[in-house]
Amino acid sequence: MKKKMLVVGILGASLLGLAACEEQKITYQEKRMSVSEAEERIADQLEVENPDLDLEVSISEESDD
Repeated sequence: MKKKMLVVGILGASLLGLAACEEQKITYQEKRMSVSEAEERIADQLEVENPDLDLEVSISEESDD
């Protein structure tokens, strides 16, 4: 019984950890989406206008430090 409780406790802690790692949401073109989705959309738009390029876009948060 103690082993089952330990496994349940570990699984619960893991799920809480995953929830805390949820990808940040931003607003892009008046739509709420994950950062990776916004990066993909921006790269796709740039590639349409520049078909000879294969672009990768990265969004990061600026700090005032």
